[in-house]
Amino acid sequence: MIEKILFVSDGIIAIMGNGYVPAEPMNNVVFDLTEYGVELRVSGVQIPLPAEALEHLEQTEGTNVHFYESDSYALVAPYRGCIEISRDEILKLKGAWEYIRPHQ
Repeated sequence: MIEKILFVSDGIIAIMGNGYVPAEPMNNVVFDLTEYGVELRVSGVQIPLPAEALEHLEQTEGTNVHFYESDSYALVAPYRGCIEISRDEILKLKGAWEYIRPHQ
């Protein structure tokens, strides 16, 4: 369902497939460590965040994930919401991923 992740100064932009509308408020965020980084689950959508995205979020001014809907016919992609991930959570996830990576 996710098409692209773009790095921006205050976090990342997740470009979602056509028809994506958050099913619930975007405050129920769950993280799962994976072999490539972290999988973010929010509003029934799974978003793979590779280790490079975690590094980017660690170094940016903000830790926001902005959601836009991909529409090949729209001049501007429709905005669908934003969540903010605490910097402490990003640091914990990155540290946990770096710890389990050699053990895989």
